[in-house]
Amino acid sequence: MTISSPGIGSNGLDVNAIVTKLVAVESEPINLLKTKSSKIQSTISNWGSLKSQLSTLQDAAASLLDKSTWAARTVSSSNSSAIAATATSGALAGNYSVSVSQLAQSQTTSSASVTSGSTMGSAGRLDIQVGQWSGNSFTGGSAASVSVTVNATDTLSDIATRINSSNAGINASVVSSGGQDKLIVRGANTGASNGFEIKAFDDTGVAITDGSTGAGKLAYASNGSAIVGMGLSQAAKDSAATVDGVAVSSSNNQITGAVSGLTLNLQQVTTSPVTVSVVADTATPTSKINAFATAYNQLVSSIRTMTKYDPATKTAAALQGDSTASGLQTALRQIITGAGPSGGTYSRLSEVGLETQQDGTLKVNSTKLSAAMAKPAQLEALFNANGGSTVDNGIARRVRDFAMAANGTGGNVSSRTTNLQTSLTRNNADITKMQDRIAVVQARLYKQYNTLDTNLTSLNSLSSLVTQQITTWNKSSS
Repeated sequence: MTISSPGIGSNGLDVNAIVTKLVAVESEPINLLKTKSSKIQSTISNWGSLKSQLSTLQDAAASLLDKSTWAARTVSSSNSSAIAATATSGALAGNYSVSVSQLAQSQTTSSASVTSGSTMGSAGRLDIQVGQWSGNSFTGGSAASVSVTVNATDTLSDIATRINSSNAGINASVVSSGGQDKLIVRGANTGASNGFEIKAFDDTGVAITDGSTGAGKLAYASNGSAIVGMGLSQAAKDSAATVDGVAVSSSNNQITGAVSGLTLNLQQVTTSPVTVSVVADTATPTSKINAFATAYNQLVSSIRTMTKYDPATKTAAALQGDSTASGLQTALRQIITGAGPSGGTYSRLSEVGLETQQDGTLKVNSTKLSAAMAKPAQLEALFNANGGSTVDNGIARRVRDFAMAANGTGGNVSSRTTNLQTSLTRNNADITKMQDRIAVVQARLYKQYNTLDTNLTSLNSLSSLVTQQITTWNKSSS
């Protein structure tokens, strides 16, 4: 018999109240297990937070192992209007005296003026080649010459358009003034090897050598004794400079290779030497060292909070008494306060400004750290030395390796989290089993007490019947 809504029976027995109280007693172990699950979940959450902060510390330590952190350079120029400079990581530090005698330039020619909109009057062609001039002698470059057609009806604008679409290595434009037009031709690139020659031919293919008729007016070529055609406005030239007295040049206004890792951008001819200074970039490593200290402090503070015991409230934090947490704290403190690699200028972090405080955190002494930056190679060794063993490795390398091992598969932190997750799963399974068992007990109790209520009702009915019979008998006898 299933009772869907038990309550007070016909005999006045409150079945629901009785069963509820009995089930509550049976359920007390479930409440204890639920409390245990809540504590395990809280512990897992705390370890998740520590694992994340340990990863942050690992990343901060790894950034101090990046060679570019220590090889970064900054550059300054005593006359940045004349010479600007950039440096790659590892560029040779020093002060360099630079003088600029010539900027690179492209060849520029211009034609004689003609009436605006007038046509060529005769057909022909222009053969254009990029190369180098030496006096009146031209040596073509590796690229073949490019031919541009000249029609009798072409204006200078038509020819400029055709030149620009030919990809011949030159650019053309028309300058108009006072009803007169000039064709201006410029080399597409600067440098002595990027000059150009323009040979003119008539419509029969015969070379025009006098430069006064037809397409010859737009030539710029040697006839053996002189340049005919357009006039030279600017010759193609390399830039010319000296670096510490050594002559250097370039086809453009950028000098590379004169000093390893240093690029000089020439912008003006100088009248006096310009000092270009290359120094170690202290801002980058300083920033990363501060980030390392911050990451360490966040982790240490979290461990301290999660493992503390408050005697006033007699309350223990989630990881109070957790040997893995205290072991993690101890191991990190030993690395941070321990001696660095042997043989170095700096043997401890405190010597370079990372001073351990009473609460275990690090305080950055900027004065000490700034002084240590004067010896970048030695400071790098304290953090980054790779001696192949723990005692010979730099402190940042030790921290990186420790964090990687602790968070890795099988590491202390990962194993602790895995074990806690296993305990939580097992505890939740126990709760489910006990809930199933109590459901059976509850059903049995309802059945028992409903049966009892029914039986009591029957007995009460029987008692009433007997009482009635006795009363009837007594009346009959009197």
